Amino acid sequence: LTVDVTVDAFTKILNEPKYKENMLRMSVPLHDQPVPPTELAVFWTEYVIRHKGAPQLRSPAAQLSWVEFLMLDVIFILHLAMIALLFILRRIFRVITAKIFGSSGKMKKKNE
Repeated sequence: LTVDVTVDAFTKILNEPKYKENMLRMSVPLHDQPVPPTELAVFWTEYVIRHKGAPQLRSPAAQLSWVEFLMLDVIFILHLAMIALLFILRRIFRVITAKIFGSSGKMKKKNE
């Protein structure tokens, strides 16, 4: 990414009418609001003041501990399950290879 490429891209966006038409088309739904955004911000600010902090609007996640919020217990259990699965698959693989290729690679001691 060079300065020339960036300048060319900005020049193209500013000069070609298709970009302006697309932006105007996309801005229509954003401006189609029953109440202007400033009045909406004032309403919600007054609402929170009237209802003493509006606890009904607070997320239930605010009451969780950080372990529960980050779901560390679930992640720990999933990791344990994956490790157990890998251990079991490794054991099965060793048994199958021992059956196919003979002994499990251990040398038998000679009795003298």
